[in-house]
Amino acid sequence: MQIVVLLVFLIAWLFTYWMGTIAFETTGLERSKARFQALSALTGTGFTTSEAESIVNHPGRRRIATWLIFIGNAGIIAFIIILILYLRAGLLTPTLPHIIIIILPLLLIILFIRFGVVDKLSTTIVRSRQKRSSTTKLILDELLLQTGEYGIARLTVKWNEGIQSIKLKEYTLTGNEIRILAVERGDIVFPFPGENERILKGDRLLCYGRLSELPV
Repeated sequence: MQIVVLLVFLIAWLFTYWMGTIAFETTGLERSKARFQALSALTGTGFTTSEAESIVNHPGRRRIATWLIFIGNAGIIAFIIILILYLRAGLLTPTLPHIIIIILPLLLIILFIRFGVVDKLSTTIVRSRQKRSSTTKLILDELLLQTGEYGIARLTVKWNEGIQSIKLKEYTLTGNEIRILAVERGDIVFPFPGENERILKGDRLLCYGRLSELPV
């Protein structure tokens, strides 16, 4: 029973980390950065980086980080207290059913991560939350801004009549030295879209690349 309680703590910690990552993503933060910042806040580890500044300077992200820091510290304190109580009472040797109960959830979590189930579910939740919100703003200092021969442009998607949608990788811009930073659809913004993201006629693409190749 003691081992099962510790397992519950581990699963709760992973779930909080996952939800924190999703919350950061809905504010426009790229997934790998969202994971890093959620882990940083949850463990109470601070990093002096531009990504950390983008958290502090963003009201929504600052609120998410505050809750993760609070939950992380409260969880650590609770875990230590329970562990001390168990050590004083004496740890019990886990039985076979307890071992199975421990292994199965961990195995399922590993399989979900390995086969991309967690990533797909995260994407679905992020897209759903972005559609519910009236707008998702991108902060310009998070974009790769440079001077000289590179720059940023906003392009409107146009093609022949009869086509409803196409994948981003099928759009002619992706063949050049141009990176699609975001897809804007009305008041909704899909930051850092993947190559399989579908775009509709009338969508606006926020692009970064060589100025000579940007059709501006």
